[in-house]
Amino acid sequence: MKYIFKAILCTLVLFSSLFAQEEGTRGNSFSGIAKSLFISYEEVPAKIYVGQIFPITFKAIIAKNDFDDVVNVFLESKSVEVINPDSKWQPSNNNTYFNTFYFKVKSIPLNLPHFSVTLLSNKENIESEKVELPQLNVIQLKKDALFSNVIADSLTVKKYKTTTFDSKSLIIVLEIEATNSNLKDFSLSSVPKNSVDSFTDNHPTQKIYYYAIIPNYQKTLEFTYFDLPTNKFVKTSLPVIIASEEVSTQLGLNPKESIFEFYKSIAYGVASFLFFIIFLKRRRFFYLLISLIFLALYFIDKNPLNDAELKANSSVMILPTEKSTIFFSSNKALHVEKLGERDQYIKILLPDGKIGWTQSENIIKN
Repeated sequence: MKYIFKAILCTLVLFSSLFAQEEGTRGNSFSGIAKSLFISYEEVPAKIYVGQIFPITFKAIIAKNDFDDVVNVFLESKSVEVINPDSKWQPSNNNTYFNTFYFKVKSIPLNLPHFSVTLLSNKENIESEKVELPQLNVIQLKKDALFSNVIADSLTVKKYKTTTFDSKSLIIVLEIEATNSNLKDFSLSSVPKNSVDSFTDNHPTQKIYYYAIIPNYQKTLEFTYFDLPTNKFVKTSLPVIIASEEVSTQLGLNPKESIFEFYKSIAYGVASFLFFIIFLKRRRFFYLLISLIFLALYFIDKNPLNDAELKANSSVMILPTEKSTIFFSSNKALHVEKLGERDQYIKILLPDGKIGWTQSENIIKN
């Protein structure tokens, strides 16, 4: 019995050895496929603020040349937005490539999106590498009524104009420029009606046209942004001064309300009357003709030729831009007055005294 037990034990040891050798052979066969894709990231910011847009530069070493494309795959994350997920890898040297992705923290706690890089050849996956994203120190800024939600390296109000919107309100339009920012998020909680009207991004510079409708008794428009170089809130205070002249680039006043237009109309009327008196005294048709010319100019200046009709269901916008905010729309045709033109847009005076822009095709000339 003792010898039988020893024989069984030896047989088990022999089979275990053979199985281990076979598994080892299989493992060596699998590991014989050399890895050729290596991804790493460069330096990351020491701290990030909720709402901030920040870059992370990645480095790829690709130890092969038989591939057609490099594809990025980001899995969706509720707390982080990838601004440029399809950004292309740029070759450097020695089979090295770089790519900078921009991320925006939307909320905390932070869950970075999973990220992988795939090599394609003839539209087939030949190798993939999962990238371990770094851990970030995320801070929630303390917000107040003046905070514009903007976090930037710098922010400048390039120009602004204030005009009458209606009998109780003013509209102020700002052209704002910032660098390395989330400028598109600009908003003021203290202003009931405000919005970014247009946005352009020429990295690292961003630009917006922003409008706010404020009470006509308000004296200043104030806001803050968080300045990254100094880690401080920077305050901007703009005096509210109603423009007395036409706003040449974006939004304009009603020309009838211009003091120059008022005196011009008076001058036309007075000149017509004086030349008519001279005609009565001297009885020369020449003076009557001049009187009639000034009279015609007076009536033309009152814009009777600019009466128009706004088609039903037409939109009236704050600014003459494609993506401008719509502040008015009527379900029926309205009698309006044409005040000016810019490209394919016409500036109109609505029956309630508000001024806006609509596309030329929405206007029927009376």
